[in-house]
Amino acid sequence: MKRVLVVDDNQLVRRLTQIYLNKYGFEVESCDGPFGALNKVKEFRPDVVLLDVNMPGLNGGSLARLLADKKESIGFNILLFSGEEEERLKEIVDAGHADGYFRKNHSFDGLLDAIQETAWRKD
Repeated sequence: MKRVLVVDDNQLVRRLTQIYLNKYGFEVESCDGPFGALNKVKEFRPDVVLLDVNMPGLNGGSLARLLADKKESIGFNILLFSGEEEERLKEIVDAGHADGYFRKNHSFDGLLDAIQETAWRKD
């Protein structure tokens, strides 16, 4: 079973994402913002971190940079999960701080494919 950690400051988004992914056999845990995310990654050891970009205190782009330093030793990949403009998400991916992105909208269509593609990506 693939493990997914959802890091998002929006409680409803975290909960709906967890319900959706559980339905498809993923083991899901969540973190309510950037602070504590690194500890949660070390503890839960996810295959994929779904990372919101717009969070208070430490935005997802900055958190992605911090997490990217731990990716190889822990063995996870980062999928940006945000309503941010596509150009900004591509910048973060192109900088090597994330492995892909999925733009939040009113549907989860395509999220499973994005997670699976990211989970099996080998750098």
